[in-house]
Amino acid sequence: MKQAFLPEITYMRGLCMLGVIGIHVGSFALTNPQANVQLIGLLEILSRFTVPAFFFLSAFGLFYHTSSFDTFSYKDFLWRRSRVVLFPYTAWSLLYIAYAGATAGNFAGLTPCYLLPALFFGNGYYHLYFMVILLWFYLLMPLWRVMVRGILKKPILWLSLIFVVQVAFNFWSSYYSGQITFQNHWLQYAYSMKLNYWVAHYIWIFLLGAVVAERYEETRELLWRYRGLLTIVFAVSVALMMGSYFYVLNERHYTLLEAIYTIHQLSPMGMLYTGAATLFFLFFFIATPMSSMSRGIWEQIGDTSYGIYLIHPFMLIILTAGMYVAQLQYTALVVIGLYVCTVCMSYLGTLALKKLPQPVRRILLGR
Repeated sequence: MKQAFLPEITYMRGLCMLGVIGIHVGSFALTNPQANVQLIGLLEILSRFTVPAFFFLSAFGLFYHTSSFDTFSYKDFLWRRSRVVLFPYTAWSLLYIAYAGATAGNFAGLTPCYLLPALFFGNGYYHLYFMVILLWFYLLMPLWRVMVRGILKKPILWLSLIFVVQVAFNFWSSYYSGQITFQNHWLQYAYSMKLNYWVAHYIWIFLLGAVVAERYEETRELLWRYRGLLTIVFAVSVALMMGSYFYVLNERHYTLLEAIYTIHQLSPMGMLYTGAATLFFLFFFIATPMSSMSRGIWEQIGDTSYGIYLIHPFMLIILTAGMYVAQLQYTALVVIGLYVCTVCMSYLGTLALKKLPQPVRRILLGR
């Protein structure tokens, strides 16, 4: 049975895309030795939840339209997902690798010995690893369906237990896994790239999205009933993230880059913040009245979020090259302008991509 359209999910996709661009713009802002600490906190710390939140939304879409109790064809599922994710991932990886080769005057990156590892580990460009993890989630879909059916018997209990295990695993992976080394070069490289393809880092948020989809009406009621508690938990999680960020800066004397690599979405406070922020903004979009103009803007951002995600690094390349020529520094005002221009240009670029012939559009946008 065809499920009802949920505008709040479209809005969430748009919000997450805006957050991802914020993270990438923040990376350029860090090149300023006198970078604005508060702005970096917004772009590089508070925006971090949007990466795992995309896995929440991906799982939600999969399980909202096809319940774990419905008939499931693994072959058909993989073919559909390949058209939507694998083909665009491969195409954009080739485009970005070719661009890098053109600028360096060396196209060795397109030879199989370099290209195949780059595709496997998501190293075609800095934002593409997300799609590799997503593809692994797809490959393991039969496992997630079995797990979701089990979780739904006692969802709060099981999700709580999985959350605790997830926090422990991510804590080890983030702060202690570097102690493990391998003699074999390729094995060591594969291990060092684990953040690019290990789904184990995001199992809890993915399963949360699946369970919310399976029990969406009940979830809406719970979010409304406990809206006060949800708001408090969200505020506390924000305070924990920012408090930890300023603590390592001021008390431990970390650099901004060290602080960002310490206080991230896989840290214990980052896990709490990710869950709280994802549910808070979902409730926000459900419960907040919007004007027709606001709805139209969020719908446009959400509908084009996939294309914006894929194309925005090219826009950042163009804009930052222009800044270099103009000798502009990454001050707070310039960084904000860079962010706005990146979003707008990426949106227009996505609209242009949608005008391409359907065979080309399917390869680049999956539709």
